[in-house]
Amino acid sequence: MKGGTLYLPCPMDPETASELEKAVEAGGFCGLFQRDVQGPKIVFHEGVPYVETIGWEGLVRHAGVLFPQCAVRMRTKVCRDLFGDAPPHVALRNTAHLETALFQVLPRFVRLPAWVKSAENRAESLAVWLSKKACVPERFHRWAEDIRRQDVESGGTKGSASLLQEVWTDAEGRIVSADTLRRDLEDFLEKTWRESLSREQESLRERLRPYRHWAAPAVGFMLFILTRGALEVDGFGFFARSSDGALVIYKRSGPYALRDYYNRLYLFPDCRVAVTSQDLWPVVVDSYKHPLLPRHQPWQRICLGHSPSGRTFTAPHIIRSLEDGLNALYHGYDPRKRNGYHRLDHFGGFQGEIHFDDLKIPSDDPRCLSGEIPITNAFS
Repeated sequence: MKGGTLYLPCPMDPETASELEKAVEAGGFCGLFQRDVQGPKIVFHEGVPYVETIGWEGLVRHAGVLFPQCAVRMRTKVCRDLFGDAPPHVALRNTAHLETALFQVLPRFVRLPAWVKSAENRAESLAVWLSKKACVPERFHRWAEDIRRQDVESGGTKGSASLLQEVWTDAEGRIVSADTLRRDLEDFLEKTWRESLSREQESLRERLRPYRHWAAPAVGFMLFILTRGALEVDGFGFFARSSDGALVIYKRSGPYALRDYYNRLYLFPDCRVAVTSQDLWPVVVDSYKHPLLPRHQPWQRICLGHSPSGRTFTAPHIIRSLEDGLNALYHGYDPRKRNGYHRLDHFGGFQGEIHFDDLKIPSDDPRCLSGEIPITNAFS
């Protein structure tokens, strides 16, 4: 290590090495030239030539990319205390969107106990109830209490520049073994992740500040949601989409049956009808087929018969879009008109790319007769 640069042993002919060493002793460094272009520098240590390779700063700054397995191991080590063995989901960054989904949209689709509805602080009571429903791990309550009562310690972490300078100072002018280099890189990665976690703790502390007067279970639940980024209760849920960080709010349809022109039944499985913080046109989250869906794939827009343009990310518009999507799946297909992108039955020998024969069930299926599975397009 010299001048913040790594030099690696460069085997060469002894006579050539001897001549280069004399040149180095005379001029300090010896550069290799070809067609007036300076090549890597050479330095000698105990008679062994070392050739210039890569700067230590560049190596450690990109260590997470160059050594991904090591980076993952260090990140797992640092995050285990906070998240446990389960990996975290995408964190929710927009607290306003989260509050809209939790405290305004969720009560429309989930039956709440009477004590939550009548509570003076309904949002806090709802968070306490959801903490029990979601089985929030106890460590989130403890950590939320620590964040609420104490400031994040400022010591114990250093900036990247100070870490780099510290390593340069220790290694300057000496031989660094592969094991030492690997250990220094792992130490740097671990300190970097701890620094990142410390900043995340500070960010979470600021975002939890509006709830600091709430009961401990409620604060723990908010911390759980902010870090995990996902929740599902009684068929209603939301999560932060990994591709763009958008908040996805969904309601499960549950199984339902549709009739075709000949009164035959088709059992459609449960699916998640959703809207996002970027688009309030209802979609199906998972791969799904339906007469009102153009293809059999995820994230398809549901044919509504009208455009929900102009809607904003507010509770009334979110609720309306979710209900529009569910109602379209339940009641939008008219077997007499055979409307939509596809037909349930084969009309005049015509069969499209998507067919529904695999969804057929007997007309006297006991689940439909008992009302367990509703027939949602049985028009009188």
